[in-house]
Amino acid sequence: MKFNISKYLLAGCILTGLASCEKSIELNPTHSLSQENALKSINDYQASLSSVYNSLRGVGYYGRNMSVLSDMNADNLVQTTESLVNFLTITDWVYVQSDGTVAETWLAGYSVINNANIIINNIDKVTTPATQKQANRIKGQALAIRALAHFDLFRWFGESFDRNSTALGVPYMKQSVLEASPPSVKPSRPTVKENYDEIFADLNSARTLLADVDAAINTSSARYRIDLTGLAALTARVALYAKDWPTAISNATTVINALPLASRSVYPGIWRDQNQSEVAFAVLFSTGEFASRLAGDVYSGATNRSQHEGNPSLFAQIDEGNDIRFATSVTRGYVSPLGVAPLSRASSRLVVTKFLGKSSAVDGIVDWKVFRTSEMYLIRAEALANSGQEASALNDLNTLRAARINSFVNGTESGPALINAIALERRKELFMEGHRWFDLKRTTKTIDRGTIAAPTTQATLASTRREWAWPIPQGEMDANSNMKQNTGY
Repeated sequence: MKFNISKYLLAGCILTGLASCEKSIELNPTHSLSQENALKSINDYQASLSSVYNSLRGVGYYGRNMSVLSDMNADNLVQTTESLVNFLTITDWVYVQSDGTVAETWLAGYSVINNANIIINNIDKVTTPATQKQANRIKGQALAIRALAHFDLFRWFGESFDRNSTALGVPYMKQSVLEASPPSVKPSRPTVKENYDEIFADLNSARTLLADVDAAINTSSARYRIDLTGLAALTARVALYAKDWPTAISNATTVINALPLASRSVYPGIWRDQNQSEVAFAVLFSTGEFASRLAGDVYSGATNRSQHEGNPSLFAQIDEGNDIRFATSVTRGYVSPLGVAPLSRASSRLVVTKFLGKSSAVDGIVDWKVFRTSEMYLIRAEALANSGQEASALNDLNTLRAARINSFVNGTESGPALINAIALERRKELFMEGHRWFDLKRTTKTIDRGTIAAPTTQATLASTRREWAWPIPQGEMDANSNMKQNTGY
């Protein structure tokens, strides 16, 4: 199979699903778009937007790879003897151009982008003055998703995160495969700086459109689409990577003002989908679907297989008795109530139960929380600390810690100790939420897993190693003569 962006998408990832869905995202779209079956009305585009969101749910995207591999790939998890070693090439950093998981992630991201582009480039053809605000609402979300997907691909495959770097980024696709002119166009890789420029341009365009819409995009109990609050969260995250501290601060503040932190009593329910407190944008999943996806390759309640568990060196730094995140993230020696082997585990084993299931379910299927208010506090704290505003940074850090830790006494960190405390808090708060690998990459840290055991064979990864940027899939290299491989592969 060729993995050329244009050929691959035309063959397998044409936008699907015109079933209308206002409150939530259509999980099983049935209608397909082709050159012979074009979207013809504004309502067609409104309905098709559900399919753009639906494509975020694929196993190569938030259905697994974009959600859990960052923690597997870094030092938040330890691999156990129960592992099926399906991701050993990833966790041992021995991936090559032909790695299937790497290719799967590349394809999933560009599938999302292709679907968004169909809407972005064609909705104006059916827009009238009477439907302009509706079109703004639809196109604005599609632009935000296009920026999000490019940014996620850039995080895995980009060679640098420096804002003005001339290192290689990822192709920024602005046309769907139905629109490519000529059809045989072969995209090349722009620089990291150009990637940032394009991402910020899409975010700014989306903000203009979403500020002038015909109806609310979300409700307080269903935040499955990107509105202005979700867009601010995405912008804050991108700005953090770019070290654009003022933009990070202002956008994080927008989210913080809109969505208060959850209390300790409410916080555990976030992970059981019993509430959407402090969630700015989530990807919808339903109980019973996608068996063994999401965090199922970490812990599967259905099979009671714990392949990766919380790293004891991390959880030794979390107050088990007072910090609500300990018991929310892991359970000592947890065994599935479904009665499947193995029957017992030592209490020293920290089984990941953060994504156990909705309500009382144990199928491992919950909504994927893409952006939460707590991340915004950490983004703002880091940006403030790097802007000479240490007192404000410490206040944000203490506010978050007090919200999670019973009887917390305010910290007094400053200087490098403050930066380190923010980084540690990110590790505690965002455990298993897809951040750890990228946090280490953007701060150019060396991974040190400490003592390791089989099946893991690699303990350290220096910040200079090629593996911080995944290889461009071999199929893409074969199909596209303009594509350049990452350094060292």
